[in-house]
Amino acid sequence: MIVAISRFRAPPEEADGWVQRLQERSRRVDGYAGFLGLEVLRSFERSPEILLVTRWTDREAMKAYFQSEDFQRARGASASQDDATFALYEVVAT
Repeated sequence: MIVAISRFRAPPEEADGWVQRLQERSRRVDGYAGFLGLEVLRSFERSPEILLVTRWTDREAMKAYFQSEDFQRARGASASQDDATFALYEVVAT
């Protein structure tokens, strides 16, 4: 299993809006082969860190979604996050 984590900080005045948009996401990714789930995490800090955690069966499935128009649209909506980071992990034990 592959886990992809996107991380960014939201200014305090924008944090609730970001969380709301993520809660109301289109869910298009849910229909992609190999998609296992998505969690949105928010830290308790004044300028909260927000993490989007997606789980995939394998890298090929994740790559197919990342090359889709649906991903390009979703990515465009968050392009304003200059401090965003992205990392991939392989699950090696549970």
